Amino acid sequence: MAASQPSIMGAETPRAPAERPPRLPEVVAERLQNDLLAQGLRPGDRLPTEPQLVERYGVSRTVIREAGRILEQRGLVDIRPGRGMTVSTPDGSAVAQHYSLMLGMNATTFQQLMETRLIIEVEVTALAATRRTDGDLAELRASVDRVERNMNDYRVCLEEDVRFHEIVTRAGGNPFFSWFMDPINTCLRESYRDADSYPASLPHTLAEHAQILDAIAAGDAEAARHAARTHLNRVVAQQHDLVPATAPEAPRT
Repeated sequence: MAASQPSIMGAETPRAPAERPPRLPEVVAERLQNDLLAQGLRPGDRLPTEPQLVERYGVSRTVIREAGRILEQRGLVDIRPGRGMTVSTPDGSAVAQHYSLMLGMNATTFQQLMETRLIIEVEVTALAATRRTDGDLAELRASVDRVERNMNDYRVCLEEDVRFHEIVTRAGGNPFFSWFMDPINTCLRESYRDADSYPASLPHTLAEHAQILDAIAAGDAEAARHAARTHLNRVVAQQHDLVPATAPEAPRT
């Protein structure tokens, strides 16, 4: 009988690395998350106290605390001294931190972030034109008016710039839009924080926001789509002036 053939280069066939078993805090975090969802807890609701959780899951206080931190990083709970854990309101802050870290580590570029924003926000703006409420229009007008009154105040204009887009996103009438876009807007706020050239772009931004507002107020989805695309394409074209060369800080929470 012929001898068995050795593997290529005489080396053994490589094996896939064994999957790391979950740590106990991770197991408890999953159980706690599943229980929270099964019970239908809402933002602001309190979870059982630490001693109660220790008894329920049969683990130490240290494990409960680590599990709580895992859920806090996921944005599922809020932990305050003396108050314990409460269900948090999803706000996308954890996602925003990941976006900023990816930019800071050069894993992605500002242009890639803006391309993502452009693809999504153009269509969201079109939907906002057909779904906006009178309250949305009032907020958009107030934002544009505040920029007009504070053209020499960089911080106010930057905040209103980001807020305008957040209002448009909310006017799209789908909470998933805000949960996806708000982290991008938060990341952009940090990217613009120290840009010397941002004030020079303000007249363009103000005029383009006004065009977007007019289209949304008129209920004209195609005009809103066009105005949003024009605005965002201009920002992409000026990205090297708007964004400082240094990496942005992680969003403040």
